[in-house]
Amino acid sequence: MSQIGQFGLGTTLLPIVLEARHATPELIGLTSAAFWFGMLGGLLAAGQLTRSLGYRNTVILGLVVSAISFVLIPTLEIQWWLLPSALVGFGLGLRWIANETWLYRLSPEHARGRIIGIHETLIAIASVAGPMIIVALGVSKPSAFWVAAAACMTAIPPLFIASTITAVDETVADTKQSSKHSIKKTLRLNLMFWLGLGGLIAGLGGWIEGSLLALLPVYVGDIGLSSKDTAWLLTVLGIGAMVCQYPIGWLSDHKEVIYTAKLCATFGMIAVIVVLVGGHNLSALAIMAFLVGGMSGGLLTLGMVWATLQGTGSEITDRVRQVSIIYTTLSALGPMCAGFIVSHTSSASLFWQQLVVILVLITVLLIQPRGN
Repeated sequence: MSQIGQFGLGTTLLPIVLEARHATPELIGLTSAAFWFGMLGGLLAAGQLTRSLGYRNTVILGLVVSAISFVLIPTLEIQWWLLPSALVGFGLGLRWIANETWLYRLSPEHARGRIIGIHETLIAIASVAGPMIIVALGVSKPSAFWVAAAACMTAIPPLFIASTITAVDETVADTKQSSKHSIKKTLRLNLMFWLGLGGLIAGLGGWIEGSLLALLPVYVGDIGLSSKDTAWLLTVLGIGAMVCQYPIGWLSDHKEVIYTAKLCATFGMIAVIVVLVGGHNLSALAIMAFLVGGMSGGLLTLGMVWATLQGTGSEITDRVRQVSIIYTTLSALGPMCAGFIVSHTSSASLFWQQLVVILVLITVLLIQPRGN
């Protein structure tokens, strides 16, 4: 329920409404980027907050912040939407780390890829539900914003029947020696964060997804299709993400992260080429949306599988947060760069950018040693 509000509507409703109000591609890109940068702030704050408040209270705080922001957005002029957009993302960042770390710590290691795949499948329902809500309610009234706020709030009651675990390892920080060990371990994890394979895989998937969610309405409008067509294409994008996550998680359990990521990147490259060859065709766009949805969501799933391969407790929290930060940072940079490029060239350049990013991903995967 929280994902339907925070992500399903948070990432699709704003660009579609802004495009319907004739905002510039740069404003659309900046507003979408504000969402992702806000999420980055939430991810950075989530570690300390979960240690102070616990998993449940951190999730609740994130949901309330997002809900209030959704209610405020339609009352403001569009040039001021950057701030509440960032706050929606901030709330999502808090909920993401607190909720998913809670889940992953309870998951058995031998089946973690499949469990993450199932979880990401449920999460991907939001990518379908969000655009469908827009199709049903339209964008001329603030109803969809109110539904987003309501979805966030209805996610709170189930948290009180969920099993709780401590967010801090009991064995850490009892002595000065353990504190020094924790600091050294954090430094090593930070190095892994900046150079880690899982973070890069998830991040490049986020760049692709963030760019497409923000600028696809501009491209669709330029080729003469309606905002309803955009919403349906975003629904197909979500269906691709929903359908593909469990198979991708299963494959990562039975093969390896690199092998599965190569497969995702190959299908993504084919999808973008299909659009570049026949992009004015709604059918070609639908094929692209399905395959890119599955690929980008799958890359995040693979990044999370990588993050949970070693360590328990606070180590997993750190690694999940670190992969999430890379994913979110590149997801913010994607629409910001795409908005600038589209504003100064044409909307078709969106897909050339996507192709370049996919080729970068393939290059990274090809130079990695086996066994990851």
